Amino acid sequence: MASKLRLTAAFGDYDRTGLLTKGQVVPEGIDLQVINLEPVELFYRQCNFLEFEISEMSMGAHCHLISSKESPFVGMPAFPSRAFRHSNIYYNVNSDIKSPKDLNGKRIALLEWGMTAPLWVIGMLTEEYGLKINSVEWMVLKPSRVPIRFPENLNIKYIEKKKTLSDLLESGEIDAAFLHEVPECFLRRSKEVRRLFPEYKSSEIEYFNRTGVYPIMHCVVLRKDIYQKYPWVLKSVYKALLEARKKTLKALWNNGAYATMIPFLPSVMEEMHKIFGQEIWPYGLSSNKITLEKMIFYAQQQGIISRSLEVQELFGESVIDD
Repeated sequence: MASKLRLTAAFGDYDRTGLLTKGQVVPEGIDLQVINLEPVELFYRQCNFLEFEISEMSMGAHCHLISSKESPFVGMPAFPSRAFRHSNIYYNVNSDIKSPKDLNGKRIALLEWGMTAPLWVIGMLTEEYGLKINSVEWMVLKPSRVPIRFPENLNIKYIEKKKTLSDLLESGEIDAAFLHEVPECFLRRSKEVRRLFPEYKSSEIEYFNRTGVYPIMHCVVLRKDIYQKYPWVLKSVYKALLEARKKTLKALWNNGAYATMIPFLPSVMEEMHKIFGQEIWPYGLSSNKITLEKMIFYAQQQGIISRSLEVQELFGESVIDD
């Protein structure tokens, strides 16, 4: 009996990948060891050291690397992280910001230019509300994880790490911030900081119903050296990711004993079904083509990719059959 190929994968700690972590879903022909890491650490280690054969990957970084034609990865259309981002826009009440159009000419902070969450926020605000990225003084906490060629005339400055973005936002040293994690000042209900879209859920549902866009944050990648030596691994891992997602979704529909700590889980699932249909968390190309094309468009606008991409370029040929 042939021994299985031993590989290591790294993901965030999610329900949709948890069955692989526990060994309850096993890719065919593979002895897979899964470790859980916070995405920021995971992406740094994978982009800089190629530490894992399989990993979750930032879509912004993945798009950049594919566009350079020197990517060390082959992608899979499995998306461990996706989120609408209207809730991520915060502003200081003394900044004269009343609506999205008032962001022009302001000082806006980001954790990192090219990070996927602000990619979506900036793209959406530019397309839907007339944000002019060259009018903004962008205040960035850290350099991009991949060597991005910034758009011409982009006004970008790096913040000294003596203060947090939360502190700068509350003090008014910055006018607004696009943050994928809720800032500490907002959590303690500072009177100085508000969300630009206070009713963000209704805004996000309206956006999805109108555009069909369901923002994707991360995909899964296989190191190219493994793919070239064992091309069958790509499809094996992708099939396992599909199975893990399917079983997780089935558990969420189980009303006998809730799979997660959401008191009104049945009503939440029924609402999600009304909004998204059967595809509450879709994988594959055909179900995500509109979203992926929009992401590519935004990435090119923001200098994250150097050329336009076809959706198929982001993923390995052996999984493009859905």
